[in-house]
Amino acid sequence: MSSHLRLLASGLVGGLGGGLASLGGGTLLIPLLTEWLGMSRLAARGTAMAASFFTAVSGTITYGLHGNVDWRTLFWTGLPALVCAPLAARLSADWPQDLLRRLFGVVVLLSAAALLARGDLHAGFATGWSLPWMVLVGVIAGTVAGVVGVSGGPVLTPLFALGLGLTQQLAQGSSLVSRLPAILSGVAENQREGSVRWRALPLLGLGIVIGTVAGSILAIHLPEHILRSLFAVVLILLGLHEISGRPIHPHIDHRPHGTYP
Repeated sequence: MSSHLRLLASGLVGGLGGGLASLGGGTLLIPLLTEWLGMSRLAARGTAMAASFFTAVSGTITYGLHGNVDWRTLFWTGLPALVCAPLAARLSADWPQDLLRRLFGVVVLLSAAALLARGDLHAGFATGWSLPWMVLVGVIAGTVAGVVGVSGGPVLTPLFALGLGLTQQLAQGSSLVSRLPAILSGVAENQREGSVRWRALPLLGLGIVIGTVAGSILAIHLPEHILRSLFAVVLILLGLHEISGRPIHPHIDHRPHGTYP
């Protein structure tokens, strides 16, 4: 399969994951870009961060039209994340790629555990101080986004669902809109470091928009417990794969910035 078809297919998979389970940005795209398309970890981090803009916008529109977005999160979570994401990206730019990969795996496994334990936890424990909670979530999400390139889904969705007691659909829609500021600042920082493969974005973006709209519509109509379980299972599988450190594709992209694909 040519690299162009792989980019389009990767965008479709990432978009479907973004719409269906709020996992389309770095969570699915980073493994696809590194192991199927051969990008380095840092190049995949920057490119996935840029591509997640398409997921966030198309997903926000689709979820928002069905009333599944808490718009407060755009400000109270999005702005702290905007500040933290570039700082974390700059501090972690020289970290070993194996370390970034395993940190990524740990993040998604912890998120899966939190979702699976939701029935045993007091969901909505932060509703009495929802604004400070959203700010704290923004700091955490921005830091994770900057370090591992995940735009928000594995962190934002569980914390919104558990802390604010939001339904899975509302938590996913809110996570899509609240990650927009961090995406913009994260892309700027990754571009400063030459880690964004801009030529990959048109095909990635096309696939992402199609996949995100389809996945969002499906998620809106699924029962909440099924959607939450699906979200957690995908996180577990992905987290275990990342922590194992076994690459599927041995080729690593060492081409200069801007020449991919």
